[in-house]
Amino acid sequence: MEMSHAPFMPAANPLLHEIDRCVDEALALRDFPHAGQVAELKARIAKSGFNLVVAGEFKRGKSSVVNALLGAEVLPVGVVPLTSVATLLTWGAQPAAQVLFQSGERRSIPPQELGEYVTEKGNPRNEKGVVEAWLAYPSDWLKSGVRLVDTPGIGSVYQHNTDETYRFLPKADAVLFLLSVDQPVSRMEYDFLKRVREYAGKIFFLLNKTDLLDKDDLEESVEFSSGVVAEAMGRAVPVFPISARLALEAQTANDAALLECSRFPRLTAALLHFLMEEKGKALAVSAAKNLLRLITQARFNSDLARTSLAMPQEELRRKLALFESKRGEMEQEKRDFSILLEAEVKQLANRQVTADVEAFKEKLMQEVEAGVRAHFAKVRGLPSRELHEELQRHAAEMVRTAWDGFRRAEDEKLEAAFQALCGRFNARIEAAVDELYRYSSELFSVPFESVRAGSSWQTQAGFYYKFWDMPGSIKIMATSLLHALPKFIGDTLILEETAKYGRELVDTQAGRIRYDFAQRLDKSMREFNIAMLQRMDATLDGIATAVRHGTEIGQDGAKEADAQARELAATIVSLDGLSARLHRLLSEAGEADA
Repeated sequence: MEMSHAPFMPAANPLLHEIDRCVDEALALRDFPHAGQVAELKARIAKSGFNLVVAGEFKRGKSSVVNALLGAEVLPVGVVPLTSVATLLTWGAQPAAQVLFQSGERRSIPPQELGEYVTEKGNPRNEKGVVEAWLAYPSDWLKSGVRLVDTPGIGSVYQHNTDETYRFLPKADAVLFLLSVDQPVSRMEYDFLKRVREYAGKIFFLLNKTDLLDKDDLEESVEFSSGVVAEAMGRAVPVFPISARLALEAQTANDAALLECSRFPRLTAALLHFLMEEKGKALAVSAAKNLLRLITQARFNSDLARTSLAMPQEELRRKLALFESKRGEMEQEKRDFSILLEAEVKQLANRQVTADVEAFKEKLMQEVEAGVRAHFAKVRGLPSRELHEELQRHAAEMVRTAWDGFRRAEDEKLEAAFQALCGRFNARIEAAVDELYRYSSELFSVPFESVRAGSSWQTQAGFYYKFWDMPGSIKIMATSLLHALPKFIGDTLILEETAKYGRELVDTQAGRIRYDFAQRLDKSMREFNIAMLQRMDATLDGIATAVRHGTEIGQDGAKEADAQARELAATIVSLDGLSARLHRLLSEAGEADA
């Protein structure tokens, strides 16, 4: 059943809402020539979301804050740290959970079993190989487009937890960083904040558990925490004192007075303003410009069709033949586009991925060997077989963890590089499309003014490779004879055998990762290529259809031509109205030159 808690109901972004209405009106127009692109634009608006990452040290109350935002005890809370597993929360009509494993398997689970995969108690040392968990929940916050990310705590005994939090920061639209009144700011927190200064503009600092202190002590705690945060960040930043526990109780009891005591409304108001106004504005402007470009092109097609109705048939056929000749030139340009795109993507794979993988592989081989030898010194008292198993387990875990971290960082780096490449090639397609319209404008004496819009192409982020088939127990690479040797001899051989085993694992995974990145790049390139060629084909077909409109209708007589001209005139009025509204909205957003 969908929850509804008025104090936390996020207001829709008015600008984006109005642009979405313009999208609907464009789709409702009869025979709109760019309906496919407009539908994609609407889907992008519908899927738009704001990534809100919740971070902080162990036991600061991160999951409790998420639960307070959702208005229900959705995430597991406790006194033990989470594993290096993040939980991503999105809207769903009914609660539902899914877990992604390192093997690439995605498994649906009952939401109440989430703790079995994301907590240290349920999944010690992440022995189940979980990458991420997703939870869909019917919350007003999530329905508004906010995606919550509950990250593992920094500063626990698991370094991977801190690394996982760092991984999500670049993708965050805003970060809620939790401090607590019952514990002073730690050295770990201070060092973390100094490292993330570049994200200072989007970090909201929360001082949780205010219900534990009286008024005077709370003021002292806020003053102290604010000073430490300001010193770490290099400037004064607001700190929001809150009680997540009271906020959740207020939601459950629908108690407005208790909600005020929790101090949560001030935080949510500031957060909504940031997300909906600042982030939402960028998306709205991009959508408006892309829609305006398509409407301008559709307006030209309608004007061209209306002009063709009044043009003498002989002249119209002659100009149509010239346009078809131009169309043949564009077919060659399409082939050139595909060839150049494929070449640049291959160069990207060879230049960036191969170089990065090889450099990391060489570094990791040294680290794994050093790590195996250091671990050997700690556990060499074990019986030979147990020693061998423990060393191989340790080597495998080092390799797995290192390559997983590399893959995620490289994935983001490669995604950014590919997105930039798509932006350049999108500009080429837009230039080619504009050239077609300019040529047609001059050929048929129909005015056209191009609208510049950034690329709306979006790659699908994230992919996962299979590490290796891990059996129930580590495979022993050596024979039982090795374990039968005198321990002072066998242990040395076991150490060298495990070091070799570690190097082989590093090399094997390097090959797998290179292959996976190459496959993803190739797939993304082909999808982008198809989308761009379809855009050019739609432009060619739209202009040709508009011209042929005159040749076909003209043969049916003046009466039919007049009726069609009136319909086209009405369409032009509608398009001009949409164009005027979009210009007004862009002007209000500070984009007066659009």
